[in-house]
Amino acid sequence: MTRAAPDYRLVIFLVGLTQLIITVDFSIVTVALPSIGRQLHARPADLSWVLSAGALAGGGLLILAGRAADIFGQRLCLLVGLTLFGAGSLGAASSPDLPVLIAARVLQGVGGAVLGPANFSLINVLVPEGAPRRLAIGVFGLMQGVSLVIGLLIGGALTTHLGWRSVFLLNPPLALLAIAVALRCVPRPQSPPKLERDIDWLGAVLITTAMALLLLGVSAMGREGWTAPRPLAMLVSGIAVFALFFFAEGKARAPLAPLSIFRRRNYTAANVIMPLILVAVGGVFVLLSVYMQTSLKFTAQQSGLGMMPYAAAVMISGQALTPLMARLPNRVIVFAAAALLVLGVTLLAMLSQQPNYWIAIALGSVVTALGATTAFIALLAEATADIPAPQQGTASAVMFTFHAIGIPLGATVALSVLGLAGPTAGLAAFRDAYLVLAATVLLALVFGVFTLRPAPTAVAEAVAT
Repeated sequence: MTRAAPDYRLVIFLVGLTQLIITVDFSIVTVALPSIGRQLHARPADLSWVLSAGALAGGGLLILAGRAADIFGQRLCLLVGLTLFGAGSLGAASSPDLPVLIAARVLQGVGGAVLGPANFSLINVLVPEGAPRRLAIGVFGLMQGVSLVIGLLIGGALTTHLGWRSVFLLNPPLALLAIAVALRCVPRPQSPPKLERDIDWLGAVLITTAMALLLLGVSAMGREGWTAPRPLAMLVSGIAVFALFFFAEGKARAPLAPLSIFRRRNYTAANVIMPLILVAVGGVFVLLSVYMQTSLKFTAQQSGLGMMPYAAAVMISGQALTPLMARLPNRVIVFAAAALLVLGVTLLAMLSQQPNYWIAIALGSVVTALGATTAFIALLAEATADIPAPQQGTASAVMFTFHAIGIPLGATVALSVLGLAGPTAGLAAFRDAYLVLAATVLLALVFGVFTLRPAPTAVAEAVAT
C-alpha cells in the first residue's frame, strides 16, 4: 500500500507558522531589550548577549541541523526544534537574572537552528512544483514582514503593559500549534537512519567552531573596532577552521556537507551573493533605527512605528513574488531585485540629508524592502531548485549559515562607519554608511550577472520553444 501524499496546503501553513516563530524573535526581543536591562540591572555591553547568544549558538549548528534533517527526516527535526524553542522561551520568561536569560536564549538558538533548514526544505520535498510551490515560497516571504509587524507593534505593547517577560510567552502556544500540524502533515522517513555511517562528527565540530569564531569576531568587532587585535584574530581563526572543514569534508566517507552540492554553479554563486545582500539588509535595519532615534528624535516606540512601511513592503513583495515567479526565471528576478535594492539604499543615502521622516525614511525603506525580500527569496529558490531531496536540508542549512553571518556583519559595518565619522559627523555619516552598503549589493549584482546561469530545464524549454 502506498503512503498518501500530505495535504500541501497544510504543509504551506506549517512552513509559514514555523518561519513566523523563528523570525519574530529578533524584532520582538529588540523592542523589549531596554526594559530587560532596567529590570535585570544589566550593562549595555552585557545586554547585547541577549540578542547575540541565540545567533552564536544557532549559527554554529545550522549545517549539522541541515544534515540531521536529511538523515532523520524533517518531521523529527521540526518536533525537536519546536520543543527546544518553546522550552527556551519559557525559560527566558521565568529568568531570575541575566545569566539564566542568556542560557535560555542559547536554548532558543539551538531550537531555531534545528528548525530553519528542516522547515525550508519542506517546500521542495513535500510541496508539488508549479503554483503550489510558488505559493509556499510567497508565504515564506510574507512571514518576514508579518514577524516585523508583530515584533515592533505587539512586542512594544506587551512590554509596555505586561512587562518584558510576556514577549517570550508568545512562542510556546505557537510552538504547540506547529507541533500538532507537523504530526498531522509531515510523514516519517521511510527508512531508519544509520547513525554510525551517516554522521560526520569531525565535520560537525569543525563547522560549529568556525561559525562560533566568525560570529564572535563580528560581534567583538562591533564593540572594539575593525582593527582591534582580538576580533581580527577570531575572524582569521574562523576562516582557517572553515578551510580545514572543507578539506576534511573532501576526505570524509559521509561528509556533513557533501562537496558535490557545490559543483552546481548556481548554488555556489548564490552562497556568495546571499551574504553580500544580507550585509545591506542588516546594516539598513540598524541605520534606520539609529537615524530615527538620533536625527529625528523619535522614541523607541515611534521608531518601531516608523518601520511599518518597511514591514508592509516586505509583506507585499512576498505576495507579489508568487505570480512573478510563474512568469520569469528566478535568476532574472534576482537581478531585477538586486538592482532595486541598490536603488533603495542609494535613495536612503541621498535623502538622509533631509531630516524629514517621509523623505529620508519612508520612501527609501519601501524600495529597499521590496528589493531585499524579493532577491532573498528568489535566490533561495534558484539555488535549491535542482538539489536532490536527500540533500535539501544540508543545502538549505549552508545558505542559512551565510544568512547568520551576513545580518550581524552588516550591522557591524554600518555602526563602524558611523563610529569612524565621529560624534559630530551628523547626517553625512549616515550617507556614507548607506553608500558602503549599496556598494556591497552592487558587487553582488555584478557577480550574479557573470555567474548565475539558466537552469538546465529552462535551457531545454527555451530550445524547444
